[in-house]
Amino acid sequence: MKTLISITAILLSFFATAQESIRINQLGFFPNGEKLAAVIDSDAASFEIIQNSSVVYEGTLLDAKYWNQSQENVKIADFSALQIRGSYQLRLPTGETSHTFRISDESIRSLASGSIKAYYFNRASTALEETYAGEFQRAAGHADDQVIVLPSAATATRPAGTVISTPKGWYDAGDYNKYIVNSGISTYTLLAAYEDYPEFYNSLNLNIPESNNEIPDILDEILWNLDWMATMQDEDGGVYNKTTHANFQGAVMPNQATATRYVVAKGTAATLDFAAVMAMASRTYKDILPEKSTQWLEQSQLAWTWAMEHPNIAYTNPAAESGYPAVNTGGYGDNNFQDEFFWAACELAISTGESTYFSAIDLSISFGWPGWPNVETLGLLSLVTNRKEVAEQLDTTALKNKLINLSSGILNGRTTSPYLIPNSDFYWGSNAVPANQGMLLLKAFTLTLDRDYFDAANSALDYLIGRNATGYSYVTGFGDKTPMNIHHRQSEADAIADPVPGFLAGGPNPHNTNDDCGSSAYPSSIPAKCYLDDWCSYSTNEITINWNAPLVYLSAGLDHLYQKHFWTEGEEVVLSTNDQKIIIFPNPTSNLLHISGIKSSFTGTIMNLAGQSIKEFESSSVDISHIKRGTYLLKIDQGGKVTTQKIQIE
Repeated sequence: MKTLISITAILLSFFATAQESIRINQLGFFPNGEKLAAVIDSDAASFEIIQNSSVVYEGTLLDAKYWNQSQENVKIADFSALQIRGSYQLRLPTGETSHTFRISDESIRSLASGSIKAYYFNRASTALEETYAGEFQRAAGHADDQVIVLPSAATATRPAGTVISTPKGWYDAGDYNKYIVNSGISTYTLLAAYEDYPEFYNSLNLNIPESNNEIPDILDEILWNLDWMATMQDEDGGVYNKTTHANFQGAVMPNQATATRYVVAKGTAATLDFAAVMAMASRTYKDILPEKSTQWLEQSQLAWTWAMEHPNIAYTNPAAESGYPAVNTGGYGDNNFQDEFFWAACELAISTGESTYFSAIDLSISFGWPGWPNVETLGLLSLVTNRKEVAEQLDTTALKNKLINLSSGILNGRTTSPYLIPNSDFYWGSNAVPANQGMLLLKAFTLTLDRDYFDAANSALDYLIGRNATGYSYVTGFGDKTPMNIHHRQSEADAIADPVPGFLAGGPNPHNTNDDCGSSAYPSSIPAKCYLDDWCSYSTNEITINWNAPLVYLSAGLDHLYQKHFWTEGEEVVLSTNDQKIIIFPNPTSNLLHISGIKSSFTGTIMNLAGQSIKEFESSSVDISHIKRGTYLLKIDQGGKVTTQKIQIE
């Protein structure tokens, strides 16, 4: 028995090691999408795609290219021509096999919903009930109805020691504090996802407490944070930087982090980020929550006025003063406010149409991919999305060209990458870079319908879920090799082996290893490999709301735009259609049959060719393992609208 166990352990070790040389999207690919894998430091010249050990596709690896960021020789396996839906592995001549992946029209649908559901798990001021959170249920923490104004935030009408209420909102990251600056870019990106892909989100059920109301679930989730943000404005229009403990709390559950909560000094960046988000929210919710919409726009304009009067107030954590503690939590400090003024002006111009805000838009500003200290491109994206609203005031062709030029630079970087990915920068939160680049690439695709932009955005997602130098899918719970020990207090303290799902880990960062676990704990100091799946590694393995937000946008955008422009059935490519497409896959099949594209309740029937009913069902996944092999008819009836298709059971 011991010998058998030893052999098994050796075999498992071998296969685990074997998979390390094949880096692949661990979830899957669209049937008519690009399908790439990276093969590392291998002598192989060819590859196979196998299904249940049978070869279904053979290909030649591209010539090796050396990537100095990972110090690897990289060969690309391109199997884009394989379009048959199903589950597969990539195999090398040595017998090495990849993680299993799917080819499916819904290959990333679960990621698109899971990445937004992660925000529910990070809600403050509420219990997470088992009905919605499953095993990750927890007690409520941080009611935040007794928050103290520190001296740094004091005014004549709200002196130090004043108690205010700032409930709701999302915990920002692995800690339990709530920061306006980082909420700014995060909330914007989620609002932009809905603004650009409402059809996708209008039918998406996230199983959150609000799921059965009349508001799309993503807007319900965003509303939880907007309600908190709205409480953070002082009476004079300025906005407090954060709701916070004085110090980071330990690895305890939210209800156990009971230290006093404070609001701290107002700053120009926080106030302008607030102004931008509230202006955008006011137009998004105008027809849904008209009273809140009006209130938010008024708050946005008041914040703008305050920022114009206080244009250069940088935030720094306050020292101890007059019996109040020093604050040592995250600062999100910024000393350059040109980008915040630009973004806020853009959102207010779109939402109000007033010349005051249009005159503050300086299009000579430089644009880069978004990050919390650099938000100018958020304004550009909003202007491009709302071109009709600004056409009388701004040159919309110039706006589009600026965005396309920025995206073209990202596209060019992808073509020279040995991994064929857009990202080559590795610093704190490096995984946010391809996610944000993917957002820009998708916007460029919608402007040009140039397939290269879509494929590059797809590669950005491929990087995040497996085609990278570590071999990780960096999203908790999505993939075969995923982070298990993220720097996230709930996941560390809840006594559950798995982390809370749907969170994007920060990613490789060679610059701060001595600050957390110590450099000796890291498996590599090479930039693209400098990642550690350990709680102590907050520099590479923390999660944050602003890294997750572009993942939400990217995964949903890819799914929606693929269905709209590249949906396939056999050799046919369906372009720009609004017709419903019901997809039945895999076909042929032997065990489970899946049905997608159904937008209402339905009844399904599997019939023999004589029209006799063999099985009836009302689920999108159908067990057909008991039905004997042969050709059958599958009928879908949606309230009298009937679709029938032949299926083959093997």
